[in-house]
Amino acid sequence: MSGFQDPRDQDPREPELPRWIFLHALRVTIGRTPVWLVAAGLLVALAAVQALPWLGYFDRTIGASYAPGAQLAELDETFRFDHRAAHAAVDVATQGAGGVVALLALLVGVFCAGGWLQVFLERTQGESVRLFFYGGTRFFWRFFRVLLCTLLLLQLLRWLLYGRPWDWLVLETICGLEKPDLELFDSERTVRRLALVQTSLFACGFALLAAWGDYTRTRLAVHGTRSAVWAGLCTAGALLRHPVRMLRPLVLLLAVEALVLGLAAWLVHELEGSLGPDSTGWAVFGLFSVGIGLHLARTIVRGSRYSACVLATRDVVRPLSRPDPWKRSIGGPGGPRYPIDGDEYAVSL
Repeated sequence: MSGFQDPRDQDPREPELPRWIFLHALRVTIGRTPVWLVAAGLLVALAAVQALPWLGYFDRTIGASYAPGAQLAELDETFRFDHRAAHAAVDVATQGAGGVVALLALLVGVFCAGGWLQVFLERTQGESVRLFFYGGTRFFWRFFRVLLCTLLLLQLLRWLLYGRPWDWLVLETICGLEKPDLELFDSERTVRRLALVQTSLFACGFALLAAWGDYTRTRLAVHGTRSAVWAGLCTAGALLRHPVRMLRPLVLLLAVEALVLGLAAWLVHELEGSLGPDSTGWAVFGLFSVGIGLHLARTIVRGSRYSACVLATRDVVRPLSRPDPWKRSIGGPGGPRYPIDGDEYAVSL
């Protein structure tokens, strides 16, 4: 396609790796304003589809039946009891649509991953949105297979920590219970500690699988290969060989995201505390603004993860050994290629 480059067509002389990859990734991603606005808008559109039935329900229910601002602070038990039938009907209707919206959100995430990586791997300036949609469609099915592998591994992790292996190893072997029944423990504190360990292990495993998925998608895009399983195995090996160099940028980006979440939680708490019968629409607008701002910030961090993955992958992963006829040559897309003789401006015809 005219105007686009294959990631394998890049100049082999890569720029020097920045000292702080996560800061460089944040700066580059923030500079791609149209891209993160489009990526955030896709999920906002899905959320709006899910929210429309509730908006219509509250508009019909509250309407002129309540004084302005009477239900702004909270929907009390009396309100929920008076409208329990209509509330239950909308709840059932949105539950069915919620599963479809959640599936579409996963697919949007797959699409955005391809878009982000195409933007970060492309050397040309401008046309970021066009590159984003091109990369989303180009890598979609490869990254969809990575998503399926990730879901299977998550299910395996869940079985290991919440299924028979945990019961046998921890409850029966280590704790010495006759059968895997938490009620056999003498202390409730022990049960809470086991639950904390279980949850912490699952959280760490989930984070590692998320990092593995990001690096697997990056490897597929950088090398231009198609096998998700082979790329996943190679990525697992690279993570074992270079855990600090590959995981440190993602951990620091996770800390940035946690800081943003903490700030947003504090703002929401302050705004909700000010709600009351005398509150105006500005309080609701403030809550809405915090939610949208948080979503934009998390979208930027998500894009920064792929930028960091590209830099770390180029640092620790060796390029493919197969000869690349596009290296050290120039020419129009789809046309003849001319080898570069000497510096990049001296062309041998």
